[in-house]
Amino acid sequence: MRSENAGRQLSRTRRARREDVVAAAVAVLDRDGFPAASLEAIAGEAGTTKGTVLYHFGSKQAVYEAVVAGLFDAGTAYMTARILAAEGHRERLHVYIESNLRFIAEHARHVSAVHRIVENSGRRVEDDTAVPGLAGILTAGQKDGVFGDFDPEIVALAIRAVIDGASFYFTANPDLDIDHHIAEAVRLFDRATAKEAVS
Repeated sequence: MRSENAGRQLSRTRRARREDVVAAAVAVLDRDGFPAASLEAIAGEAGTTKGTVLYHFGSKQAVYEAVVAGLFDAGTAYMTARILAAEGHRERLHVYIESNLRFIAEHARHVSAVHRIVENSGRRVEDDTAVPGLAGILTAGQKDGVFGDFDPEIVALAIRAVIDGASFYFTANPDLDIDHHIAEAVRLFDRATAKEAVS
């Protein structure tokens, strides 16, 4: 009978192999484009065989799904940890914007790979929880008197539009001053959500 430790080791090995294939797919998609991202090319980039890729994923489409899911899962984990550590509604808003844009900048190749999958497969990758979740942060801040009078859903949509646009702009312009762009985005929405001065 196989030991429990052996089973865990096998699981770790399979997980590592899947991660290698996903990383290889990101590299091929970003560097060579969607038409070049065949199973053979992905396998070669990963230093393995097409059969091994199919063993772990079953199809090229499943590899693409893993590339997309991997980006969103990593982004969620990256942002959530930082937002939860923020104190106060305004700081949470700042961190929401900063962490999302910073993640895009730090994972530009993966973002580019997902763009290429979406553009060529027609896959819908919008997060239906993003706007309501952000609107919730804004609404809570209004109730506590931190933010001014505005429609939280519209402002949340505007913030998401800036972030989603940045995912294309950042990846197309690798020499940007990312810190400047992030600071300006934070300042823009800091002003947009501020309480009006009392005369």
